[in-house]
Amino acid sequence: MADADLSLHPLALAFLERLPRQKAPDKQLHRRDDGRVVGDWVGLELSSAFQPIVNAEGRVVGHEAFLRSASDDDQGLSPWTLFSTATDDTRLIALDRLARTLHLLNALVVGNTLPLFLNVHGRLLAAVGDDHGRAFRRVVDALGVRPEHIVIETPVEASAQPDLLAFVLRNYRNNGFRVAVNVASAAQWQDIASAIHPHFVKIDSRKLGRGPEAHERLKWLSALREDATLIVTHIENASTDYQVGQSLQQGYAFGRPTAAPAQRSSVPSR
Repeated sequence: MADADLSLHPLALAFLERLPRQKAPDKQLHRRDDGRVVGDWVGLELSSAFQPIVNAEGRVVGHEAFLRSASDDDQGLSPWTLFSTATDDTRLIALDRLARTLHLLNALVVGNTLPLFLNVHGRLLAAVGDDHGRAFRRVVDALGVRPEHIVIETPVEASAQPDLLAFVLRNYRNNGFRVAVNVASAAQWQDIASAIHPHFVKIDSRKLGRGPEAHERLKWLSALREDATLIVTHIENASTDYQVGQSLQQGYAFGRPTAAPAQRSSVPSR
């Protein structure tokens, strides 16, 4: 994966300086004392966490952003529960775009210089009827970020609708973003590989097995579309089982989601 430069552009710096330093009733974003950006959604404070994605040498080559929430009287909601509270499409679209904007701003604040993987909710794919990515492209442009430094990631359920997924991915690519898909199994990727054109394909390590079986399965998956980089997720123990060609890895073995993403660090010794 080529390095990306998400350094703080003057446009982003100016935007951050205009954010209020405490929650304001007419603003969805504000900055905490530590400089990080938080969002406000129906009384919940939204924040960002970043998990590293590494190559075979253990070098951090990207980060996936995750949404965290908290409230004054409890620990907040899980992302799944949070999005389920958005019962209509308009609110879902607003929450999804707020989350991606929040993550991008926090990546800039903490000095992330690597490709940033941003998830879109599965319901959003059908809720947005025309040009997926156009609204977020305006946000990216306003912050002085080049869109190819952002990887838009679709959820696993989207891969069960290859026609819709192909349309969505084409829209995001036309808006300059790179794209990643999650697949439920090796068989599913085989079924849709000829119909969709992602830059990255993510698959859960638990769907691959371990040892020689996992290694051979990954080789086969890589051969299906050599222009798509495989990322094996949910790896809890560092292993060579999931190292094939240019494949990448993600999971607790290489780092948990944290507010300050690691930059090009090595994984723990095996």
